[in-house]
Amino acid sequence: MAGSILITGGSGTLGRALAPMLEAEGWTVRRADLHHGEIDAGEFMETDIRRGEDVRRAVAGVDAIIHAAAWHGVHLREHPARDFWELNVDGTYNVMEAAVDAGIQKLVLSSTMGVYGSSSRPDDDGPAVRVHEALPLQPGDMYGQSKVMSERLTAFFARAHGLRSVALRYGMFVPEPFGHYGIRMLYGGVDVRDVATANIAALRSLESPRAFAAYNVFSTLPFDDADLDGLRTDLMSVIERHWPDARDLLAKIEDKPWGPVNALYDSGRAFRELRWRPRYGFASFLDGLRRGARSVDDLAPDPEP
Repeated sequence: MAGSILITGGSGTLGRALAPMLEAEGWTVRRADLHHGEIDAGEFMETDIRRGEDVRRAVAGVDAIIHAAAWHGVHLREHPARDFWELNVDGTYNVMEAAVDAGIQKLVLSSTMGVYGSSSRPDDDGPAVRVHEALPLQPGDMYGQSKVMSERLTAFFARAHGLRSVALRYGMFVPEPFGHYGIRMLYGGVDVRDVATANIAALRSLESPRAFAAYNVFSTLPFDDADLDGLRTDLMSVIERHWPDARDLLAKIEDKPWGPVNALYDSGRAFRELRWRPRYGFASFLDGLRRGARSVDDLAPDPEP
């Protein structure tokens, strides 16, 4: 598996992590974005995916696309709903149409946990919700709704035009201070390095014809169904059952758990079908604290299963 590949939004957080990994895999990388960004990997092409002619130019000559360009949930305060529709929905349509016209057969769509919305919220006195791909998509904001529409567009182009594609529903991976990063892993976080390897695993899955599917991409937690009540009512007791020294380790940092864990995100489908597993998470964060780590770069990945 290799060839030439386009990353839309290629100067963003995911593009910075993914482009060097793809080059190491033998891909020739083209990054399409409005700004070059602080990254040297790959060819850069200034592109506004809201403009069809820009997209047609960007896809010319590539064999596969990672479609990551989007406004995200963090932009909801700064941008009106129309912006999300124009970039995330119209832009996705432009990418799909250009891919089909150019004969491109492989595409990975960046989606989000936000597509689940109210399906990921527990009843007032109920246990935490195990969030898997079969739950109804009931987003509560325009960002989540725009990604539902992007997934549906991608599924349509797969069905109607034979575009081999998958959607990856990411947890949160924006850059954060070290302690905040670690605690985030309890609440639907994922390390950007694991997001990048999930994209590579998804590309491999597209080497053969297949139906469109969506996959959760989150860090792994050891909690099971017996923990779901305790995750909401006595979180530290649940954590200490799995990591007895967790309280003492967390005392070393300013950040502490932010309250109940209301949702447990299940990436089992990606494990089974994409053969992808995350290497970083709350366990590797605690291990880093044991070793005196003070940054994400100091963390050692979990061993291969």
